[in-house]
Amino acid sequence: MHNLTHDFKSLCDNLKARKHILDELNSTGQKHQLRGFELLKAIHLEPNPFDIERDLITPTFKLKRPQFLKYYKDHIDQLYKEAKGAMV
Repeated sequence: MHNLTHDFKSLCDNLKARKHILDELNSTGQKHQLRGFELLKAIHLEPNPFDIERDLITPTFKLKRPQFLKYYKDHIDQLYKEAKGAMV
């Protein structure tokens, strides 16, 4: 993919990589006839797996939504800013 040879964390932070994945996901969504509001406007690529140590999942690997929201709040806010910027 575009000859990027960085470590995984750098790849997750790379704007070109994020855009490529976003475009691929939206292309798949369009092929399956998703509506405009169902398509992604921005994404965050997480380099670290979800784990119990950060209190994001239960021992049975179920997601803890309130903890996710708290942990990723800054990322979510940034994604909304990016999405609004893309609409303008």
